[in-house]
Amino acid sequence: MMSVDRLEFPLAKAEYLFNHTTAPGEGGDKQKFWRTVLGFESPEAIRESILANVTIDSLEPKEPNDYGEKYQVTVLIEGPSSVAWRIRTGWIVLTGENVARFVTAVPERFGRQQ
Repeated sequence: MMSVDRLEFPLAKAEYLFNHTTAPGEGGDKQKFWRTVLGFESPEAIRESILANVTIDSLEPKEPNDYGEKYQVTVLIEGPSSVAWRIRTGWIVLTGENVARFVTAVPERFGRQQ
């Protein structure tokens, strides 16, 4: 694992999760999951919830690509609706850098917890 000094999660990435809808069969309706299922009311709340559950030590190395080292962390996120779901988050450390940058968050297919 590369030496990672900090995590970076731009608000624009959370806004994408909170606002973006996709065509049927192309990954699902992101905003419906975060708003309706988990009950989040703002992208800031999504960002804060993910960052509260991810640490540098929890980064799991994955296959590198042309841009740098990829990492994954699966976390349990409980939304304001009191529904908890396993969410797989993706991160990248660009070549020559030491910052793990948030890339995406994907709910696991059967990730709902009781």
